[in-house]
Amino acid sequence: MSNLKKEMLKIKVKGYFDSGKLRADPTITTLMKYYVDKARHNIETASLLTEVSRDKESKKRLKVSEDYMGYDWVISCGYYAMFHAATAALAAVGIKAESHESLIEGLEYHFVLKEKVIESEDIEKIKSAKKLDERYVNRMWATKSKRNTAQYKADAVIARKDAAKIYKNAIDFVNTIESLIRGLK
Repeated sequence: MSNLKKEMLKIKVKGYFDSGKLRADPTITTLMKYYVDKARHNIETASLLTEVSRDKESKKRLKVSEDYMGYDWVISCGYYAMFHAATAALAAVGIKAESHESLIEGLEYHFVLKEKVIESEDIEKIKSAKKLDERYVNRMWATKSKRNTAQYKADAVIARKDAAKIYKNAIDFVNTIESLIRGLK
């Protein structure tokens, strides 16, 4: 990560704390397991949608049209699996995010740069945590962009291979975040 990007990220994260879009919340740690469970639920939902999109017998059994393709929702589920896992990671250190952007940049700041902008005994856990590779944050940004396209663009063609890649990345992301959280305990 370039020095310019680091400085920009520091300014943005400080702004998120100043505006309340990121805030210290020691009670959020109690919800960490639920966020991880929600991430896993989204992965399972993506798996179901992928199966229905591919399998004619499943379509018939579920009474959906033969040409049904739910890859836009596979992408959405993949993004939300990442979203809930990232929420769990910040919750593990006592931070609550109020927006998607503050969540992703907060994750990058605290687990890629491994720095802190607030005083909290929970945030001290970051020093001993495994460092999160920047590619995970980059994948989350890319998946967020694909999710926006898949959900809001009526003319967008959602490729099966895009959905499959995002599904695979979501599983890897959630597994990595779970491992990171275990290292914080």
